[in-house]
Amino acid sequence: MDQDTEAAAQVDVVLKKVRPSLGGADIRLKEVRDGVVVVHFRKALTNSSCHVDRTRTTEEVVAEVLEDELKEIVTGFSKVLVVAE
Repeated sequence: MDQDTEAAAQVDVVLKKVRPSLGGADIRLKEVRDGVVVVHFRKALTNSSCHVDRTRTTEEVVAEVLEDELKEIVTGFSKVLVVAE
């Protein structure tokens, strides 16, 4: 298993861990290459009857949360790039 493939498996574990805390937003791994993790981000749909503002999760918040988690477990990790859908 090469380093990027191993890193992708570690990233998937982190995505599963943080996904519930994103207020309905969704993140999916696109690729891992040379320490850079690229994820697709889809903002949560708004629901005016819900008491939680689910639109507050931004690309910047997603990148920060992921970077904090990934730097602890992914060897050679350098940064997260978030691509909005």
